[in-house]
Amino acid sequence: MYVKAPVVGVVGHKESGKTTVIESIVQELAKRGYRVATAKHIPQKGFSIDTEGKDTWRHSVAGANPVVSVSDVETAVLIKNGEAKLSLDQSLRFMPEIDVIVLEGFSRLVLDDENVGKILCVRSREEYNDFREKTRGEIVASCSARPMGKPILRIKEGSQILVGRALRYIRRKRKMSKILSRLPGLNCGKCGHSSCEEMAVAIYRRKAKLNDCITLKLRSKLKTGITINDVEVPIQPFVSEIIRKSILGMVSCLKGVSIKGDEEIHVKILS
Repeated sequence: MYVKAPVVGVVGHKESGKTTVIESIVQELAKRGYRVATAKHIPQKGFSIDTEGKDTWRHSVAGANPVVSVSDVETAVLIKNGEAKLSLDQSLRFMPEIDVIVLEGFSRLVLDDENVGKILCVRSREEYNDFREKTRGEIVASCSARPMGKPILRIKEGSQILVGRALRYIRRKRKMSKILSRLPGLNCGKCGHSSCEEMAVAIYRRKAKLNDCITLKLRSKLKTGITINDVEVPIQPFVSEIIRKSILGMVSCLKGVSIKGDEEIHVKILS
């Protein structure tokens, strides 16, 4: 079962305390056994972690993409596609199998993404108000290196509260992601919710049950099943019957084949 890792984005301008906040969160998550990955946005134009003239740089110039360098202590993957060419979701696909992703920066992408929990690091009330106006989705916490009063936490004195809020958000998102992975992903609306994701939230809040999903309820009655690379593709009864009758009709036209209509037929398409 695939469970999408929760993403927490720590955003703020330069010298606002983002790295300090991330250190506290990552340390606590790692201590609790979470596999944590981080990603940092580097605003410097034209920045490259590679070094001109080095072997890996020469590989890239020759046309290799990506380039992987391996030493006795680390493996680095250099992909010549930057922020301008990759969405946030595409960038995160390069992550290995982990439990939580923590981002530093990426304000332009993070603030507009409802699937990312935001921690706002601000240096003034004006910055706080500006970030709130631009933010879509959940703000996990707001913090500052200097005292500003509620609801803005002091980074040092309120670090445990910050970490606690991040942990609650991560646990909740992981539970909802597990529920969502059990739903068919058809967004058919027959359950009364606009999407399977909305249904997962309702189940998490105990305002709905898995059995309220019509597609899941009817799965045992379907006479057609589709799997692609061993992954089941959810289908509705109407689609199931179209596929079943179409395949039976085509097979019945083959020489020497007699079809009654209740046969079990397997079609395998090889790559």
